[in-house]
Amino acid sequence: MTANDDAARGNGRRAAKEKEQLSRDAWLDAAATAIEEGGFDNVRVLNLAKKLGVTRGSFYWHFRDHQDLVVSFLQRWRERRLSDLKAWLPSDTDVESETRRILHRLLSEGTHNVRRMRIELAVRDYARKDPLAADIVAEIDQARIAQNQMILERIVENPRGADDLSLLLYVATMGAQLVMTGPSRKSPAMQRIETMLGNLVLDWHRRGGGNLLEP
Repeated sequence: MTANDDAARGNGRRAAKEKEQLSRDAWLDAAATAIEEGGFDNVRVLNLAKKLGVTRGSFYWHFRDHQDLVVSFLQRWRERRLSDLKAWLPSDTDVESETRRILHRLLSEGTHNVRRMRIELAVRDYARKDPLAADIVAEIDQARIAQNQMILERIVENPRGADDLSLLLYVATMGAQLVMTGPSRKSPAMQRIETMLGNLVLDWHRRGGGNLLEP
């Protein structure tokens, strides 16, 4: 047996040990941190390996190549964002309480979790040039808007206008999360936004629904 054979066996044992100690999710979490700090261009296998304290051999136990890592990250991001929607499902309490609870959670979640907002913005920026990312972002947007619409349609007899209002609410809440992220999240402006959106929904509810585009 040659010295090269011994080295190869040693590298194989080392890689196998790293595989046991470092999961696929650990690599994806490291990629998330890199994306948060500098976007998708900041995701480099060698840099991630150094931060994780392992060799690149560990990476190739879990991913074929850099592109596989990026695709896996996007797919995990998609699954988690779709899972998040379960938290916004209404309960059987009164409409006003539920409306304000859901809006408060929507607005406070993004503004408190700055890391999450930075990653979402990075994904959206990457979607400008990557077809898969663009499809995933479009799917998440549509799922969020559709859930808004489902919730709105439950509280009125005339569901007309629910599609427009759900779109408006989505744009408003996403915009508020972006603008008010960080110290501004506790400002009176954020509270006013939350109150105004709640009043808009409740006014539409009291009118029994109807098209928002009609005078």
